[in-house]
Amino acid sequence: MVVAKEQFQVLAAGDCAAIRLLLQHGSVAPRFRLDSCGLHADIMASIDRFAPDLILVDADGHDLAGLEACRALKAHPATMMLPIVVFSLNSDLQMAAYSAGADDFVTATGGDTVLLARLEALARAGSRRRKIAAAARNTDERRGEELQATFRRYVSPQLADRILDNSRLRDSILTAADIRTHAVIMFADLRGFTGISERLSPHEVVPLLNEYFSLLTEITFQHEGTVFHMAGDCLMVGFGVPFEQDDSPQRAVRAAREMLDRFAVLADSWRDRLNIETGLGIGINEGDVVAGNVGSAMFMNYTIIGDAVNVASRLCQRARAGEMVLSRALKYSLDARGHDIKAVELPSMTLRGRTSPIDIYCVPIKKRLHIAEVLPPSTLTA
Repeated sequence: MVVAKEQFQVLAAGDCAAIRLLLQHGSVAPRFRLDSCGLHADIMASIDRFAPDLILVDADGHDLAGLEACRALKAHPATMMLPIVVFSLNSDLQMAAYSAGADDFVTATGGDTVLLARLEALARAGSRRRKIAAAARNTDERRGEELQATFRRYVSPQLADRILDNSRLRDSILTAADIRTHAVIMFADLRGFTGISERLSPHEVVPLLNEYFSLLTEITFQHEGTVFHMAGDCLMVGFGVPFEQDDSPQRAVRAAREMLDRFAVLADSWRDRLNIETGLGIGINEGDVVAGNVGSAMFMNYTIIGDAVNVASRLCQRARAGEMVLSRALKYSLDARGHDIKAVELPSMTLRGRTSPIDIYCVPIKKRLHIAEVLPPSTLTA
């Protein structure tokens, strides 16, 4: 069985007459596909069109234009890895050719088998580089599409594009590097969900949770927040992370208000359809967090951790149905920005593991729902 030899694409820039004859005639012709172009403006267009494995550059033209072309190609990111062979009838140009970046220099003489072997070796190397580069581009494109799809699950399309455009942030997310930053953290949680789960079958509960999370995620993205955690009936959202937002406290409060208002409408529809009573409780805190990948080698999740996150979670547990409970840190931050939300101070709350209570505030609401929900006994004290 005869095995077909690999064929190489060669682009001749300039005359290169002697080598043309060598490559286009005789037994070597089937191994090379030869195309031609000038030494000036059309050389890059020809490279894009023919995708050569090897470029021949004639150095015998006017004002050493071939050497300048070689130097320019070796300086260009798109062509710097392509093998370039400089051809000249003047052997004195050899050092100048190498100084211009040439991979080889030849003074062709008829059927020189050594010359052909050199050209074939360089062409084979160029073909290999081109295939590796194409595979890398395909991998990068697939990776970019996967990253984009992943980021769009957690952030708005606008933020996803900004993350992908920010190499430092993108690489930190991919390499599990920690980012320490200041953020506003919000937790949203259903009230009465345990009772709903007991009354309804799983195939009835799942569509309700999908409606619930779809609504809250949509609102989060509208206010350019980031969804960091979604489990059971609890949602954790961050503002000012992974991108800094000067107005992150206001964004969080506006998002929380919209969540409470729009979920009230959804809860009414659940009451009419399924005769169930539920409400939404929200807790918001501001503080320092660490953003990074947490998990194992088999499963990683990009999230935020820190004491500020724990406090926000406890504030959410403290909130009753239809309530938004804030920390003192967030309240002071809003006040400093001249953003008065008419918050009412509540009795201080003591968190597990802390000796000193923290000051908390509640935003007045038009309609308060009283839904029995047992809180963990250690989350607050009288």
